[in-house]
Amino acid sequence: MAASSVGRFVWHELHTSDRPKAAKFYKQIIGWEAKDVPMGPGEPYTLCQLGGKDVAGITKSMAPANVPPHWLAYIAVDDVDASAAKIKELGGKVLMAPMDIPNIGRFAPVTGPEGAAFAIYKSSSPNPEEPKTPPVGTFCWEELYTSDPAAAAKFYSAAFGYTIEEADMGPMGTYRILKRGDRQTAGIMKTMPGAPAQSHWISYLAVQSVDESTRNAKELGSKVHMPPTDIPNIGRFSIIGDPTGAAIALFTGAM
Repeated sequence: MAASSVGRFVWHELHTSDRPKAAKFYKQIIGWEAKDVPMGPGEPYTLCQLGGKDVAGITKSMAPANVPPHWLAYIAVDDVDASAAKIKELGGKVLMAPMDIPNIGRFAPVTGPEGAAFAIYKSSSPNPEEPKTPPVGTFCWEELYTSDPAAAAKFYSAAFGYTIEEADMGPMGTYRILKRGDRQTAGIMKTMPGAPAQSHWISYLAVQSVDESTRNAKELGSKVHMPPTDIPNIGRFSIIGDPTGAAIALFTGAM
């Protein structure tokens, strides 16, 4: 069964206090090329590219001062306004009214009832084809950390039509996988001890070697929140805070 585009994570944007520093870091660690695009008054928008294809954006954070630098993931919907209304109805918040990005699409930043921020998005052009396995240097997985994974799964399923697959993680509890058709799209798990209490999404980047990339990131001024760790039969991952303070996970699949 083919997966529809609704509920697919189609874009990732870093909201940071130091755009040039972040662009330099990701170029060194991931190999992204940075291209600045003028956005009227104020700072430009940095497009991160890999092999000539846009993979992410970096923008000067406009969030309140108490919100640290963060990656914001965009979820595809058929109708941004209808989706925003539904999210509100289901107990989520619309942080900013839906707006157009000329010639690009329409979006709105929102949160689920658990408080984790993401954006809903409808592109003006068809979304690029979804690769079976995301290539190295691109985003490959999304994970929500929250105190109530069951309630969060119910919300995301109602908002985007995901089906839920549950996996027993032993002492870490139940891992809930959000699926579009047969396609696994994201996971929801209980916030780990020591992690920020605020519910949050974390995006995973595919790298050649988690250990090497984590070591490089540390040398370049990153904090290592979670050292390289095995996920049996799946791969190996780490969680770092980039030099501007935004958390991101690095992942290498099992061969």
